[in-house]
Amino acid sequence: MERDYQYNCLLTMPRHELEEFSLRMIGRMVPEETMTELFTFEQEEVENDDRLRAAQLDALLRMSAIALSEVQQAFEDSNNANQNTVRMTRLLLWHFYAVSFRLEEAVSLEKHCEMVEALVVDAPKDVFSWVKTLTELLHQYAKEAEA
Repeated sequence: MERDYQYNCLLTMPRHELEEFSLRMIGRMVPEETMTELFTFEQEEVENDDRLRAAQLDALLRMSAIALSEVQQAFEDSNNANQNTVRMTRLLLWHFYAVSFRLEEAVSLEKHCEMVEALVVDAPKDVFSWVKTLTELLHQYAKEAEA
């Protein structure tokens, strides 16, 4: 059986393997020139640590949205296209949660997985919808962390 990247899989899989594979997927989904553009900041964005951090977080959010918006097209010709799309969406959302935004201390992996399962039922298709969805997900994480 292939890894499904649901809660039990994420819980038992070595973190370095998850990071390695999710980074490879992002590299496959987001072209190098787009990465360069996303992570090249204007002078005013690097003037102080707060502005730099905000610019970096925005770039990470947009990078994740681009990668997630490309998943369906990347797997549409594969065997089990829908299953592969859902699996890779879960993996990229784990990357968003654990690597890009380091939210593991604020929100449990179990809660993250619950939110993801609700999201993959009717996942966005385009990059702008993913930006909105990921922003809303960050707000949900913040509410969860406050509880």
